[in-house]
Amino acid sequence: MGFSIKAKLRSSPLGLSSSIVFKSLYSSCSSLTPKLREGEEEEEEDYSNIISDEDDQETMTASSSPEEILAIEKFHSLIKDHHRKNPTSSPAPPPPPPNFSIPSLSLDFNQISTVVNPNIISRVIHKCGGVRHGIPFIQTLAFFNWWAHHQQPQDDDQSPLPYNAMINLAGKVRQFDLAWHFVDLMKSRHVDITFFTFSIIIRRYVRAGLAAEAVHTFNRMEEYGCKPDAVSFSIVISSLCQKRRATEAQSFFDSFKDKFELDVIVYTNLVRGWCRAGNILEAERVFAEMKKAGIKPNVYTYSIVIDALCRDGQITRAHDIFAEMLDVGCQPNSITYNNLMRVHVKAGRTEKVLQVYNQMNRLGCPADTVTYNFLIETHCRDENLEAAKKVLNTMVKKGCNPDASTFNLLLRGIAKLGDVNGAHQLYAKLNSLKCKPNTVTYNILMRMFADSKSTDMVLKLKKEMNENEIEPNVNTYRVLISMFCGMGHWNSAYNYFKEMIEEKCLKPNLALYEMVLQQLRRAGQLKKHEELVEKMVVRGFVTRPL
Repeated sequence: MGFSIKAKLRSSPLGLSSSIVFKSLYSSCSSLTPKLREGEEEEEEDYSNIISDEDDQETMTASSSPEEILAIEKFHSLIKDHHRKNPTSSPAPPPPPPNFSIPSLSLDFNQISTVVNPNIISRVIHKCGGVRHGIPFIQTLAFFNWWAHHQQPQDDDQSPLPYNAMINLAGKVRQFDLAWHFVDLMKSRHVDITFFTFSIIIRRYVRAGLAAEAVHTFNRMEEYGCKPDAVSFSIVISSLCQKRRATEAQSFFDSFKDKFELDVIVYTNLVRGWCRAGNILEAERVFAEMKKAGIKPNVYTYSIVIDALCRDGQITRAHDIFAEMLDVGCQPNSITYNNLMRVHVKAGRTEKVLQVYNQMNRLGCPADTVTYNFLIETHCRDENLEAAKKVLNTMVKKGCNPDASTFNLLLRGIAKLGDVNGAHQLYAKLNSLKCKPNTVTYNILMRMFADSKSTDMVLKLKKEMNENEIEPNVNTYRVLISMFCGMGHWNSAYNYFKEMIEEKCLKPNLALYEMVLQQLRRAGQLKKHEELVEKMVVRGFVTRPL
């Protein structure tokens, strides 16, 4: 056997604190990006956002050595290749048995010569679940079971990392019976079970729209020796509120509020839940209730209420709350001002946007990336690209890091002008500032260069995406395939189409599919034509040949 299992490794602390809840609260009310546009897919929330960045590194994936990174890539490659070669046409396949294995894959895993520790296992599982489409779930389950089979259940120092990773993945694909199987396996093997494990299940239930099951999970914690406390109580409310399940959150709050000490975080989450559900009256009721209970709203509470009022068109009321905030000595931050600014940005009221920004400066509140992105979006909408570029220079000069959205806004403005040289210059600036581009950045650039017949640049950008592990989406492949079809290069169009459906498990639209089939027919490639039709049918993307 070409591997060894390292059962005992550094076990990391899994304690949760109120700072965790604050981080979740902060991220939820900061509204970090402007409204997404065509092709700009919102990334799936990972359950790691309920913990701090430092804890995330320890609890989810400890730092890896070069040898471990190589092993992770090898395992992931085997899993991905098996999934690609064994597609399923069912959108909702039956759940596999908990002890599911793939003998041929197990043999391949055995050939990887390395010390296999829980950090490697958990990283592989996270990598497998890190795609938006085509998660190789049964292969990942077989991988976990291959590892678990070689564990010694009597070991006292077993890491929860791989178990938590599989619980998260099972919840993500809505295989909750399997998720509970892994919890039971942890219990039988004496693996440490903390609220962190239950928080994963709770959040996945909420994301699946199963609020009652999320609350039931909280009630089951003591069965596994995990006593509910104020932090876990608060995180359940936070999870429900994040997904607009305000009614369930309120009911949960009312059921347990006499058992735990209530604080500003719990109330703020509840206010946020009603705001996200669009029930401003209930939000204001809870807002008033917390003040009556002697709990002072903080900057996040005020910012959430202001944001909800602005989104509801109650601008005057929002400014009244803002004035109250100043009167009670609660200092607004950039999130507060961004929430006031957003409604004017979306309505195209440039003068009002600049008024809010100037007020920020007068009161000494530093702008953040979102603020500058709003200013750039405003200038780009006014087709004032020079002013937008000046904002970029200002933010860099003030030490505020631009993000992919910053450059995407500017690149769209440049694309409208067809300024290929300007795109080159801006992309060079993005790289010089060490800003990581995202899928949308590449799509905008690739579309520009394809329109200007710069095929080499398009292919260079696609290669960069692969090297930087930036996942392409349907729009990426639409640019590539349309470009090659326009050039009459049927072979390249066919290969990219295959890559899209086989490796990336992306469903193309019928227009793109017909475009490639037409190229194959014109080239007399009838065999490849039939192969492509078969691949689409097998994956359930079409029900019959066109």
